[in-house]
Order: sequence, then structure tokens, then C-alpha cells
Amino acid sequence: MKQISVENIEKALKKVDSLQEEELDQLIEGLTLQQQPLVDYLLQAGVEFENEELNVYSIYYFAVVVQAIQLQGFQLKPIKEEDIDAFHDPFLLALDAIHSNEDYEPLQDLIQQPNLEQFILDEIESPDSDGVILEEEIQTQLFIVTISMIGLLNEAIDTSA
Repeated sequence: MKQISVENIEKALKKVDSLQEEELDQLIEGLTLQQQPLVDYLLQAGVEFENEELNVYSIYYFAVVVQAIQLQGFQLKPIKEEDIDAFHDPFLLALDAIHSNEDYEPLQDLIQQPNLEQFILDEIESPDSDGVILEEEIQTQLFIVTISMIGLLNEAIDTSA
């Protein structure tokens, strides 16, 4: 199984957080070039939710998650529009199972990255370095966006490498 360890998630978080703004911009630019359709998908969520702040968080967690995957020693195949389209309906069904009867199993089966899922939940619900806790609406939006990103990135892990 291609699991990302808690240790590599923590290392990725420290690495991204230690970067100066210019270095972080360069990292994100490079990752975006490798995964442009995914980044477009993430940014579209900010438009749909009418929340620019969501885009900032989404791109930050995109950088952290990709770094964790790379630290784990995995390579990523480029995600295509077709991959996103194929993922969309099962993802909506999994979200519906949560909303309808609080059943998280379909989502966990789809995402298949419990450590990354728990990391995102902890991050979203915890106060930031300034002690600020995100509003519930942005917590929900960020969870939806980042969990879908993790699921898509999980499917893009190149197991042949």
C-alpha cells in the first residue's frame, strides 16, 4: 500500500513552513507546472464557493501534501482532466454518505490516505500560529477541497517507479 507516513507529513509541513515567501512561491510554481489541471480544479473551488481565502489555504496544503508524497519516495503522474472527472462522482457520493448518515467509510475507501486525512482534519480544526480558528464554513469548504486533492494525488502516485 502506498501510505504517506505521519513522519513525512510532519517533515513536509516543517519544510514548507520554513520557506521564505519567494522560495514558497517558486515551489508552488514548480508544482503547479507539474499538476496544472489539479491546481485549476482547486482554484475553481474558491470561485464556486466565492471564497478567495480558500484558494490560499488550498494551494498551501497542496504544497505540503505533494512534499509529503515526495518525501515518502513516491513519484506522481500528472493528473489529467479525465482523472478529475472520473473522481468527481464517487467523491460526491462519498460526501453525500457523510451528510446523509455520517458514514465516513465511503470517503475513506476512496481517499485511501488515513494519515493525510487525519492531518487535514487536525489542521482545519486547530488554531493557527496566531491562535485563530477558521470559521466553520471555511473549515467545511477546505475539508472538501483538500480531501478531494488528496484522493486525486493518491490515485496519481506512480506505483511502477
